[in-house]
Amino acid sequence: MSRFSRRPTTRDEIESEIQNLMNALDDLKQDASRESRHRFNALRSRAESLWSDVDLDGHREHLTRRGREASRMARDCAREHPLSTVALAAGALAVIGYLVTRR
Repeated sequence: MSRFSRRPTTRDEIESEIQNLMNALDDLKQDASRESRHRFNALRSRAESLWSDVDLDGHREHLTRRGREASRMARDCAREHPLSTVALAAGALAVIGYLVTRR
């Protein structure tokens, strides 16, 4: 007997409903597969375009130059403010020591 009607459900109706559900699930599976494939291809093409556009030597030189400038500025600041540098180093060591000994 059906849940929402008073009329008894036949075996053929149940089999028909199960077949309809299986068809709907197959359609859903195919749609999901198609969508996943489409997204994967889009991500792949984007990654390939980014890889081909990369100028590794230019980025390396730029990062090297910025790193050298930062180290030069840190060295100059440490020379101009030696007491602040010592206090900063002591504070950093205290924080590291606290984190290491904390359980």
